[in-house]
Amino acid sequence: MPRRLSAALCAAATALTASVFAAGPAAAATPLRIMPLGASITWGTASTDGNGYRGELRRHLADDAGIAVDFVGSQQSGNGADRDNEGHPGYRIDQVAAGTDAWIAAAKPDLVLINAGTNDMIQNFDVANAPARLGALIDQIRRDAPAATVVVSTLVPNRDAAVNARVTAFNAKLPALAQSKGVRLADFAANLTLADIGPDGIHPTDDGYSKLANVWYSTLQPLLGAGRAWPVFRTDFGNTVQQLTWTDTVQSSLNVGGYCCSLTSMESGRRAELAHGGTYALMYSGNDMSASGSYSYNRLYNVHVALTAGTTLTYWIYPQQANGTYVALDLFLTDGRSLRDSGAVDQFGVRAHPQFQGQGGHLVPNQWNRVTVNLTPLAGGTVDQIRIGYDRPTGTGLFRGYVDDIDITRPAV
Repeated sequence: MPRRLSAALCAAATALTASVFAAGPAAAATPLRIMPLGASITWGTASTDGNGYRGELRRHLADDAGIAVDFVGSQQSGNGADRDNEGHPGYRIDQVAAGTDAWIAAAKPDLVLINAGTNDMIQNFDVANAPARLGALIDQIRRDAPAATVVVSTLVPNRDAAVNARVTAFNAKLPALAQSKGVRLADFAANLTLADIGPDGIHPTDDGYSKLANVWYSTLQPLLGAGRAWPVFRTDFGNTVQQLTWTDTVQSSLNVGGYCCSLTSMESGRRAELAHGGTYALMYSGNDMSASGSYSYNRLYNVHVALTAGTTLTYWIYPQQANGTYVALDLFLTDGRSLRDSGAVDQFGVRAHPQFQGQGGHLVPNQWNRVTVNLTPLAGGTVDQIRIGYDRPTGTGLFRGYVDDIDITRPAV
């Protein structure tokens, strides 16, 4: 069974339960001190901004979950506002352990996130005993900081076949190790493939680091969620949230052209023209050119969002004409499933498919309409892309509108 939540985390979760989720981000709350501990992946090597997973994880915790956090450590890397960490490029488990006593004493963390062992596998250093050495590091942290909670991760894949074989064998030992130590396991290995590893063969791509952040964040829900719903993706298209991965990028299309001005396909981009709450929203537009069937599905976000039973998708949509009501958000999963084909329905019992949304009669042109979808039919899957689709079997004409305040939230655990 997972180790009992530490007193510090219990206190933080209790305080946040009382106020933060109801009132918004906990700007005035005592920050939760989080130590990212490990080697170059913790440091953020090969990430474009130098933040690795840390910037995205902090945004999830602070902006999505409303938890005040403070990363701590003797190292600083990346371009974010909170650059502290304990990532030491090139360090093996034994080298991390050699510095841990001093680092813990100086930083006094409430929560320690361990990703260590990659360099042991690369150097083929005492591989057989690596899981035991990682277990000893967990014990060491507990002696140094009895009140802190520890979460450990598996290792990411490696492009070198021999190294990857060692990584795979090491990772296979970690579920039992985590259980024996009473800590939670963040399973990087189950969520990344070699496609998420950059050209050096060792470090994740930017998308790979984003996946690591999502895995940490999901793993922390039982520790920090404190029995509350847990938002796993949120955007109001503002400046501080995850920006669109793709703009005006068609995934698949039939008989849909551009709205005007020599455009040749469906648009989907961030605009400061009309918004539900803030300043920005997603504008969509196009031209349905066939009465015998037309569609266009555009890619918006590259994400890594695990879905459980009871997870809900909510968004607001402002169609500017009747044709614009034949539009809906679509989720494409890593296993090939999609929201539009799942049979999931909105709060009115209308299928969450752009064709049925238009035919359902609940989306009123020239006003904001709220759409809420229970994603239970997709439970167990992981969202790979968020898309927007237009789909109409009959009729022609222009369509345009806006989407804002997208929210995917998992139920309390």
